[in-house]
Amino acid sequence: MNGPTMKEVFAAPAYPKPRRLRQTWLKDVGYDEAPQYIERMGLTELEDFLEVAAERLDYVKIVTSQVIFSPHDWLKRKIDIYRRFAVEPYLDHSFFMRAYQRGVVESAMEAGRELGFGVIEFMNTTDEVSAPQWKAWRKLAHELGMRIIQEHHPLYHWDRSLAPRAATADEILRGAAPALEDGAFAVMIDHEEFDLQGENTAREIGKVVDALGLERVVFEATSPKEGPMLWHDNLTLYFSAFGEDANVANVMPSQAMYVEEMRSPFWREKRP
Repeated sequence: MNGPTMKEVFAAPAYPKPRRLRQTWLKDVGYDEAPQYIERMGLTELEDFLEVAAERLDYVKIVTSQVIFSPHDWLKRKIDIYRRFAVEPYLDHSFFMRAYQRGVVESAMEAGRELGFGVIEFMNTTDEVSAPQWKAWRKLAHELGMRIIQEHHPLYHWDRSLAPRAATADEILRGAAPALEDGAFAVMIDHEEFDLQGENTAREIGKVVDALGLERVVFEATSPKEGPMLWHDNLTLYFSAFGEDANVANVMPSQAMYVEEMRSPFWREKRP
């Protein structure tokens, strides 16, 4: 006898991909655990994990140390597995930073594309990197067939001599504007910006959301290496301030299934 499924019994909501809102972006640290992480994601674990979690995931950041030091063919297989489950891998801002520090941005982008990455994340910088140079890198990304994410960080991430300070909404929007004009599909906001904003978060980040639309903004959570429950505090803030459909990033595999429970009133419903 074929009975109903659990999802049918509980009328569990579904949010089919591709979707513009309610996205969850994963962080994959591979085997680069010590001393900061306690979970890993090799190929065997990955297939099993994605059979369960893939329908809840949209993009995945494969950390830079893994991209640089893992075997080439192993990485290609990992990227292929993610794409088979409709989860899109991307190169994050630290990949760009390391390439810039070594003067190999162009060849690093080409090598990333050869591995199978179709998305790269750039970050805001000081005037040390000129507007024409940025435009050339974005042009190269498009020529390589790579889509662009623009991430906003407090500027001291780029120049440690600068004092940490909160950005205004206008500063965030001005910093993202050239990338958006050149086709960036999302603006990611680093968790440290929220730490600096404090009680001004709803006002200043809200202006960014109003200007761009919630579907083009991604809020990045704190990694567990910085505190075991800070990610939970971040997501609670994002969903309470911007709604349960907000796009969130930097979610660890062990957190992935729980994010939807944090979002959804479905789990909080009580019926007589």
